[in-house]
Amino acid sequence: MGLKWSINGRDFSEFGINVQDSKGVLDGLKPRERNSYTWAEYHGKQYDLSKPFYEARELELQCWLRASDSNRLTENFNSFISLFDTRSTKRFTIEPFGNKEYAYEVLLNGPAELTKEFRDGIMYGSFTLKLIEPNPIKKILKTTLDTFKLSYEIDSETGIFFGDGTKQTGRGNVSLTKDYSMPSYENSGLSIISASGVNNQYFEVNYTNEDSTVYQFSVEVDLELPKNIKLYVIGRKLDNTYEAVAVSTINEGITGKNLISVLKAVNMDDYGKFIYKVLDSDGNEIPGIEYVNPRIETAEVVGEWQNMLGKEKIIIIAGNIEDVKNLQTPAEIIWEKI
Repeated sequence: MGLKWSINGRDFSEFGINVQDSKGVLDGLKPRERNSYTWAEYHGKQYDLSKPFYEARELELQCWLRASDSNRLTENFNSFISLFDTRSTKRFTIEPFGNKEYAYEVLLNGPAELTKEFRDGIMYGSFTLKLIEPNPIKKILKTTLDTFKLSYEIDSETGIFFGDGTKQTGRGNVSLTKDYSMPSYENSGLSIISASGVNNQYFEVNYTNEDSTVYQFSVEVDLELPKNIKLYVIGRKLDNTYEAVAVSTINEGITGKNLISVLKAVNMDDYGKFIYKVLDSDGNEIPGIEYVNPRIETAEVVGEWQNMLGKEKIIIIAGNIEDVKNLQTPAEIIWEKI
């Protein structure tokens, strides 16, 4: 069975790189050391027997390449290594021909030193590629859809890597629609608004970041019945007039808690306060609706976005994925946990 190795969709073979051997790719992860206690009146030790947690995954690939001369060999090697010269993780994929893909979000873990050897008129090179996967426990999905929904519940933080070079963080009641015609934005995690001391229906801007232009507006709503809902964010301008700043697409709300959000490029200095309204798909008020935790957060694209329209996408959900509940998506789950 053959294997295809790639970084961010670029095959190793494109650079003339061959993998001779690998370590850590499918090996078991190293457990973190458990807390232990010793008691003067007892033999041995008492260990914390709660669920294990693991160290980051470390991978090593023994690689080689060949070329007609030393300059060409060095150029191919440098072009390959330069794929890692960014501040975001890289998608490392191993595709066994005729089997399911293995996917990892990795960083370069130390220098790769090229050793050269000239034999029979051909220049050969070898090096060890050391990689580290910071968030190694994951669920892997696959889809050919250019737009799909993803929702699940989890108490801890998860990283969602969409396979187009961008990511988002999901926690709590995760509900999103991924549109591959544009990159995904990661919010800062810090809301820049607070409830007004005069009217609890208004939310005042605490501060603005002059370098930011894109913001994520979000709010949690509690519904008594499932229905299609839209979020309207209404801004009060400095001249006391009002306008709709951002409107979400229709969200398929479920009974209970729903997180609904929208991204928008906004000149925040134009506004002093905001009002949130979640209405049904016909624009009507929803009886019994409750609003919780309205937020505005700066947002940016994390990673190097690639146009994946019409292509197969591999999505990684990384974190304490054994705690994920009520996962709903049209994407195929190809690995429950690796």
